[in-house]
Amino acid sequence: MQDLNPLIDELLKRELRPSTREDLAAWRKEIAAGTLSADDARYIRALHARVVAGGAPKARANVKDDANDGDADADASEVETLKSALAEARQREQTLIAERDSLQGEVAALRQELDALKAKS
Repeated sequence: MQDLNPLIDELLKRELRPSTREDLAAWRKEIAAGTLSADDARYIRALHARVVAGGAPKARANVKDDANDGDADADASEVETLKSALAEARQREQTLIAERDSLQGEVAALRQELDALKAKS
């Protein structure tokens, strides 16, 4: 999964939400530790394809308040960036929901196992 590091590097050159940057940093650590899940690897590849190939704006060196400049292109770009961020958040939410459900199932199974062990004692 070391092939993901260059994708993460390219993503970090883009304008991303702080939470996405945090996720990428955490995933980089998981890659180094060899613990990155297959779902997260697929997510990183999909995010790269959407953001880099999809043409998300590169990070700006001098960020200014675009709300008052009346630039329609900047507004459209911002809308597209927000739509992309929303799609990304929804995808991450679905991944987290699936992970939560899986973990809840594991917890339930462990509780049953503990109850069975207690009953034997």
